[in-house]
Amino acid sequence: MTLAETASIMCETIATEAALSQITDPQEVLAVLEAQLNKDSQVIVDIYSRYLFEKEVFERREKSELSSDELNDIMERAQKATYGDGLNEQYLQKFMWTWKPHYYSPDRSFYNYPYAFGLLFATGLYAIYQKRGSAFVEDYKNLLASTGEAPAAELAQRFGIDITKRKFWDDSIAIISKRVDRYCEI
Repeated sequence: MTLAETASIMCETIATEAALSQITDPQEVLAVLEAQLNKDSQVIVDIYSRYLFEKEVFERREKSELSSDELNDIMERAQKATYGDGLNEQYLQKFMWTWKPHYYSPDRSFYNYPYAFGLLFATGLYAIYQKRGSAFVEDYKNLLASTGEAPAAELAQRFGIDITKRKFWDDSIAIISKRVDRYCEI
């Protein structure tokens, strides 16, 4: 599941970067950047809040049952921890746990994790593509063809990619950071 998003996100990243390199109208650039950054922040920040929520629920449920008020409190604190001052508190969704069906399925714990992993993994692969150029294309195709054969770290290692090192993830975030910087400049 963690690698299921790789191809689509990689293609989306290539298309977005190509569009951004060709668009000259600042308003059009802002529109493309805003759409991409909204999606990226939703995946990374919001999914992290869901992770924090789920983690605390599991930890506390080992000791006792939780009331709806306690679940609301956990959800709000998780959102505050991830969004910080980037979200007006009137937009917190304390009842989010009530409408996300994966919270009620015992075989779907931490269901959202693969989306965050997928975004950062594919964006990290794009960073490698930027460095290696066309020499990376065959490795990338082989990596995609090999999904399901091994865990992500082992699979990536076959192609000289070490996702156990922070540098891979920093390079991924750097792609998104460059978009934020460009958005702010315009």
